[in-house]
Amino acid sequence: MIIAPDMGRDIQGYVDTLAPALIDLSHRIHANPELGLRETKASAWCAELLRSYGFEVVSPLAGMATAFRASKGAGRPAVSFLAEYDALPGVGHACGHNVIGASAVGAGIALAAVLEKAGLGATVIVDGTPAEETVGGKIPLVEQGLYKDIDAVISMHPDTRSSVGGTCLAVKSLVFSFHGKSAHAAAEPEKGINALDAVIQTFNNINALRQHVKPDARLHGIVTQGGRASNIVPDFAQAEFSVRAADMGYFRDLLERVRNCARAAATATGARLDIAEEPTFEPARDNRTLSRLGLEVLAELSIPAEDHSGRLQPASTDFGNVSQALPAVAFSLKIAPFGTVCHHADFARAAASTEADACVVSAAKAMAILGARLVGNPEVLKEAWAEFRQE
Repeated sequence: MIIAPDMGRDIQGYVDTLAPALIDLSHRIHANPELGLRETKASAWCAELLRSYGFEVVSPLAGMATAFRASKGAGRPAVSFLAEYDALPGVGHACGHNVIGASAVGAGIALAAVLEKAGLGATVIVDGTPAEETVGGKIPLVEQGLYKDIDAVISMHPDTRSSVGGTCLAVKSLVFSFHGKSAHAAAEPEKGINALDAVIQTFNNINALRQHVKPDARLHGIVTQGGRASNIVPDFAQAEFSVRAADMGYFRDLLERVRNCARAAATATGARLDIAEEPTFEPARDNRTLSRLGLEVLAELSIPAEDHSGRLQPASTDFGNVSQALPAVAFSLKIAPFGTVCHHADFARAAASTEADACVVSAAKAMAILGARLVGNPEVLKEAWAEFRQE
């Protein structure tokens, strides 16, 4: 069954009626930035709006207090929209997750309403996924099987240009904790073991490693603790590094080389090393079938967009883990002039701009229309799944 042409028009009209509430939601989240796994206000506001339109909300979810699953309808196909709402330390919503959260909520509400009106059976889901910037709230959802009965996932991200598709880098964060021995730095330095020296040597080792990695690899880190006073030999120091690469085999090899940089520093200084690791964010998996359909939807909405299928974006997201589990697609939609730097205060300002407000509305329309096309045309879903299984 091919979806009726007026379904898209119905969705656009319905989202227009939701626009004031969605923009208000985006602004409230933006004005109250919350770090990963602490997004109590943002999560509650998203869930509250969904409940008001008849969605059943389950929260907490997968052991996360600020995660939720909101669902409406019954049966298959089942389509999930991903809502993010965590902020960054110091710069607030400099990645525009307020836009992501509000537009996903709007897409879910609009799609469920229009499908009900059209008499089309399906399950519409909005997943509240916390901590994208830190531990990756989507990863437990995947690992606990929450997507095994879902047919497709649709997401979006604000950007400085509009596009559909593409892949990204895998990433894992490593925390190196060095334990030394304190001593008077002037009177008896020979009796100390300097944990900060081990951190500094780790940076030196990794800086040398950077000369000999593939062009897509990224190694970056910070010192999180470096001592308490200059006249005390630091007995504890800590650094955190992120390791990124496009190919998973090379990524695993690179992780071990970075671990060895810290191990060598511990050996050289005599410090004891503990290594803690965050979950792995996997590369996003392209689904050209869904990307093609997404580009068609944006064209119908008069939104110029580029086809980024097969193109590598040198960033990372836990959306990648979802895309490795089932067919998924992400829109990138422009909210700021090209050249505006993400994770910077300029992008945070853009995330509450008039252009961002328009993006909340247009993204909700695009995602809902794409969802409707998948519900109304089972052959497209079969094609997306055939491509997913083949790859």
